[in-house]
Amino acid sequence: MPTIPRATALAGALLAATLLAGSVAAADARTDRTAAVAPCGMNDVSFYYGGFSQNLSTASFDITLLAHDAVACRLPDTPLISLGGPPSQKTPIPVAIEGRGGNLTLRPNSPLHATVAYSKPDLPENTIQASTLTLSMPDHSSRTAFFGVPGTSDMYKGGAHVTAWTTGPGLGEGEGTE
Repeated sequence: MPTIPRATALAGALLAATLLAGSVAAADARTDRTAAVAPCGMNDVSFYYGGFSQNLSTASFDITLLAHDAVACRLPDTPLISLGGPPSQKTPIPVAIEGRGGNLTLRPNSPLHATVAYSKPDLPENTIQASTLTLSMPDHSSRTAFFGVPGTSDMYKGGAHVTAWTTGPGLGEGEGTE
């Protein structure tokens, strides 16, 4: 049985210990970075509408969320969106939201995008009206704005579908979930 010189064995043990310590430090750094990013609040972000599109049976628009300068905050990849109708309408508007259950980090150079899509009603009895969209944040702050356009929008009573947030400067290009 061959023997390994003591110096070689010690060097190997030292290398293994160094690699293990390095991987633990890297894991701690990732945890610290994620833990250091606070949940987003409405005072940290601005949101914009764009890309409104419609045809005879469907309509959609995009929401872009942009962090203010020098702000980094985290947000679940499931948009925190609810819809409301005119005050006379007592029926809640269903909202189906996609997402993988992860968290995204919002930075000024990496906006988030989501698309709101809905079907147009085929008959008056299948109609529900949307007039407001409320964006809520993990810190429980929220802001309400028009649902895409001022006034009310007729939609199928099945409600709206919202995609998961995507990140990056080019509609989803850039960083992923944490």
